[in-house]
Amino acid sequence: MHSYAQHSPAVLHFIDFILKQSGGTQGAFCMRCHTPIGISEGESVLNANPTRSKEALDSVSCTVCHAAYTWDGQASAVFHVPIAGDPDPTLHGPFYGPDEPAPAGAEKVIARVPHKAKRTTHITESRFCGRCHDVFLPDGTRLEEAFIEWKNSPYARKGIHCQDCHMSPIPGKYVPRDQWPLEAIVDDDVFPEAPKRRRSSHKFTGPDYSLIPKFGQADLELEDDDFKALEAQLEEDRKTLLRNAATMRVDHPEQVPPGERLRVRVDVTNSGAGHNLPTGFASERQVWLEVVVRDAAGKMLYISGDVDRFGDLRDENSEEVQKGILAKDRDLFNVQARFVIKDFRGTEVEAISPTNRLLDNVPYVVPAPMPYSILGVAPGARVFKNGIPPHGTKGATYRVPIPEGTSGPLTLSVRLRYRNFPPHLLKEIGIPDYRAKLRIVDMQSYETKIPVAK
Repeated sequence: MHSYAQHSPAVLHFIDFILKQSGGTQGAFCMRCHTPIGISEGESVLNANPTRSKEALDSVSCTVCHAAYTWDGQASAVFHVPIAGDPDPTLHGPFYGPDEPAPAGAEKVIARVPHKAKRTTHITESRFCGRCHDVFLPDGTRLEEAFIEWKNSPYARKGIHCQDCHMSPIPGKYVPRDQWPLEAIVDDDVFPEAPKRRRSSHKFTGPDYSLIPKFGQADLELEDDDFKALEAQLEEDRKTLLRNAATMRVDHPEQVPPGERLRVRVDVTNSGAGHNLPTGFASERQVWLEVVVRDAAGKMLYISGDVDRFGDLRDENSEEVQKGILAKDRDLFNVQARFVIKDFRGTEVEAISPTNRLLDNVPYVVPAPMPYSILGVAPGARVFKNGIPPHGTKGATYRVPIPEGTSGPLTLSVRLRYRNFPPHLLKEIGIPDYRAKLRIVDMQSYETKIPVAK
């Protein structure tokens, strides 16, 4: 998905939304991660993709990661990348290059390459990923904290890094590197009898997928059937990653008398992710519970976690809830984070972005008069985090009234669900037609029959 970073319609429209809401003071802040080479080449943040260079449209390309060699910063894409016209860069990786002196006993698995190569260890460490996956806004708002969350987790203490799960042969599951597939560096037709190495997956499986039909097919030179097979495999990898992230426990009585309340307790444990669940752009990532109870005839007695006709959860952002067409889901369990901004009275309200859209549409003073990026405290906006930390558990209790005369057994169905964006966000940033492309993944599910006592 790194190659998709500068092409995502959701990203491009959200950046445009932010630029307008911030009076342009956001500048190239977002683009530094999504097209590092483009920004380093001096391309304007306002450039449309058709006017950008080929290198810029490679988004986070091989060169962006493998040519990085200095510790310029650990957040918000502050690092050096080579651009067209620069001398050919030395590319770094976890293996010794052909012209590099290796310690006694070290195996040189790179025999020959078409570029300068040098071994480095930082490309295998989480702080390398943290350059883009920790994001602090100019006013200090901590927009994304995937790296910080990992750094404070049991995974960091055990030496398990981002790459160990997201480049693992099993998406989202830690596999020791000495158990990774032993494969040739390149295809035989390019380099016959090439040396073999423990090869990492460069699919970088994560929660995202392309909203653009056939994205990358032309570059890969694949026929339609082959590309459809690849898309199906990538989607299955994505589901595997999400399902490896969490476990769910459901507790309930063995039977329930009519006229009483059925007590259902659901606990969700972040059992597999080395960061919070959800993480990254957590203010738009949705992880929620759907709980449904039906009687023997299939009549619905209770539901929480369902969606309106536009696909939104029945919370305060649902258009149908706002209009009074549907009741608000007051039992909703949703660990999505929230953007919170101050209005002109000094009170706080929820927003879809950290830009203040009330009276003053320019929330940033450039340069900032105070070191908010160091203090981590923003004067006008913040992110209210609600995620589940690594190995942590959050849950909800549901008390379902069972009417007199209800016929049993009851069917209890529980699903832990994930979605990249809420549909109302896509509408607010100007791409409502993309709502139909949003996919929901059931991370865990549970279903059982509960007798109704006589």
